[in-house]
Amino acid sequence: MQKKILMLTITTLLFQSCINKKVTQSDVFNPVKEYEISENFKFNRYFVNNTDTTELELWFLKEEQASFNLIYFSGNGSNIRSAIPFFNELGVQFNLNIYSLNYSGYGLSDGKPSIDGIIKDGNIALDYFKNNINDENIPTVVLGYSLGGFVALNLISNDIIDQVIVMSTFTSLEELKDYLLKEALPGIIRPFLKLDIDQSIYQLNNITLVQQNSKPVLFIHGGADDFIPPSMSYNLYNLSPSSKKELKIIEHADHRMVLKDSESNKQVVTEIKKFLKL
Repeated sequence: MQKKILMLTITTLLFQSCINKKVTQSDVFNPVKEYEISENFKFNRYFVNNTDTTELELWFLKEEQASFNLIYFSGNGSNIRSAIPFFNELGVQFNLNIYSLNYSGYGLSDGKPSIDGIIKDGNIALDYFKNNINDENIPTVVLGYSLGGFVALNLISNDIIDQVIVMSTFTSLEELKDYLLKEALPGIIRPFLKLDIDQSIYQLNNITLVQQNSKPVLFIHGGADDFIPPSMSYNLYNLSPSSKKELKIIEHADHRMVLKDSESNKQVVTEIKKFLKL
């Protein structure tokens, strides 16, 4: 969907003239406020202060005799609700606690998102988890999907985190931009397009982050992902210095199917189960 929107926008602008597009952080984020949840889905919701005037929305799903805590960081263009099918499949195969947040501007969280802001949001959520919820008798695993992988890798040094799962995540904004321009656009369009990208956006770089992590890490990617190609997870896997690292490709799954398609969900959760040896 994101790829189609990009194509449509660029094609439309071509009819006007050559394209000189300024890209700022506000163009990067796509906050999703949609909120409709089945009454059968039970969870605890908390709101914690982000600033003096804004609050973050946190979710906690607790199970008796949980074997581990999972902290989930969502992707762009989605919110916690988007992961409910995935959470349900986790609950089928595991006894676990699931904790997550909506970044500023997403779901019921106030404010507007930014690159520094989503990292701050993640730190606030981790602090709340550590001080109010954490069961120290079981391990804690963080899972970052797409943009959430960037958040997870930024927070991996936190002492409550034991292992990390990085799913459908990019290497860097620069490499993702190059891929989308070369692979997603017809050749006739490329000479007419010039992107002026705000330098702050280049903070979106998982290459440096993954090289700083020595904790156990599992990389998962959809084999049919044409928005963030699976080659990026291969590259992150190869760059990781962790002594315990694995890479799993979910065949025929695209960028969103890894979360929303029931068969892909089962495969993803099965791979997580093998990795955690639970």
